[in-house]
Amino acid sequence: MSSARPPEATVVRRGRVVFRARRPVALVLPLAAVTEAGGIACLVAGATIGWFIVAAPVAALLVTGLVLRPTLELTRDGLVQRQYPFSSLTRWDGIDDVGIARAGNRTVLGYRLKEGVPPPKRQPAAALLRAAGAPYDGGYFADSLAGDPAVILAVVRRYLDDVEARDSLPPARR
Repeated sequence: MSSARPPEATVVRRGRVVFRARRPVALVLPLAAVTEAGGIACLVAGATIGWFIVAAPVAALLVTGLVLRPTLELTRDGLVQRQYPFSSLTRWDGIDDVGIARAGNRTVLGYRLKEGVPPPKRQPAAALLRAAGAPYDGGYFADSLAGDPAVILAVVRRYLDDVEARDSLPPARR
């Protein structure tokens, strides 16, 4: 894996392979534009509150983009899903298989745990996968991650199958 470049959808941060969530641009930008227009209208009318209205969308985009944006990280210990204020670690040695599943209207990067391995405490996709009858114990919403779910699956599978590649990653931090 060291000679191969990671896909464009991934970011290598402090040695970890990180899949960031995509930004809901189609939803956020129109609302931000309307708010900005309202703030400018207030400023033109002489209302000082207009400055706060103009600053609100910028501050919200920064906070949600930097702090609250979920990620899926590949570390030496396993897959870490970070979504403020929680993080959940699924250890490599507990994963039997990974795959892509359709559950409802979502695309999920699912994992099947080895027999006797307890599931992580926080599994947002597990109930959805069970309801869809998918053969996975839990997973991550691949359609909300930036990049093609098939590419994400290929990268995760490469690290799952190659112990040397996993050992090149830094340990998980919580």
